[in-house]
Amino acid sequence: MKIKIKDSSETGFYNKIRFLEPFLADKNKCGTLNNDFCRWFVGYTDGDGCFNVYLNETDSKINLTYKLSQKENNIQVLYYMKKLLGVGKVRKDKYGMAHLLIRDKKSLENVIIPLFESFPLKTDKIYSFKKFKKSLSIWNDREKTQSEKLNAIKNILAEEQNSIAHFNSCLNLSKEWIIGFVEAEGSFYLTKKEDSRIVHGFGITQKKNKEILEEIRKIFKIKQQVKWNRKGFWSLDTTESKSLKIIKDYFYNTMKSRKSLIYRIWARSFRHKNKYQKLSKLQNKIRNLR
Repeated sequence: MKIKIKDSSETGFYNKIRFLEPFLADKNKCGTLNNDFCRWFVGYTDGDGCFNVYLNETDSKINLTYKLSQKENNIQVLYYMKKLLGVGKVRKDKYGMAHLLIRDKKSLENVIIPLFESFPLKTDKIYSFKKFKKSLSIWNDREKTQSEKLNAIKNILAEEQNSIAHFNSCLNLSKEWIIGFVEAEGSFYLTKKEDSRIVHGFGITQKKNKEILEEIRKIFKIKQQVKWNRKGFWSLDTTESKSLKIIKDYFYNTMKSRKSLIYRIWARSFRHKNKYQKLSKLQNKIRNLR
């Protein structure tokens, strides 16, 4: 099965039809979305998505929005998500960012809620989702007044969560989830070690969710420990050749965002190992693509 994309804004490298085909074969209760797409989308959401609940007590208004934001130069992945989800809008802002926005009640009820119930989030964003789901249920309660709804949702948003039980039970990370998460949060890079030496590297950072980085560290057999950075985040980083070989093979022909292009340049550059001038040019190329 092939889908032809008619929107002229969706043309380009990321719009190749082969990217759509793997996610259109099987159906589940999320509609026409198959499991691989759902896991990938959840991983991307754990990286860059959010569940927003807006309350305006002055005007007695309630708005719920699922949002996933990317730099404008990566807008094609948002059109890709929108195409497969079948809901939402892609919007640009004046700050060079693009956003996939899903606000419609039916879209939230019929697509977003079932998807994240069937394929739970792995980071602490699961608690934002749970509050989002409860808030949506109250928003739809016809027996409550608008004032009662506002107060009930305020109480939900004020709830505190204990994350330990969740993290102890959820860290069975699928490959599709890891691909989506790395597309959102990971970095394939080249770095100067000495005046005449450039090496390959891979890294991920997180403000919270150290447990996630520890699991990824095990999967890629990274010797370096997950470290706390003084800037206020956890960091997993390696330039060790054995781990990089595993990582290079793991992500071959998998990604769907702009990072797929960065990855391909990075992966092919291994053939130029120890060639300083060539690697220096590729390093600048990768930096310019970010």
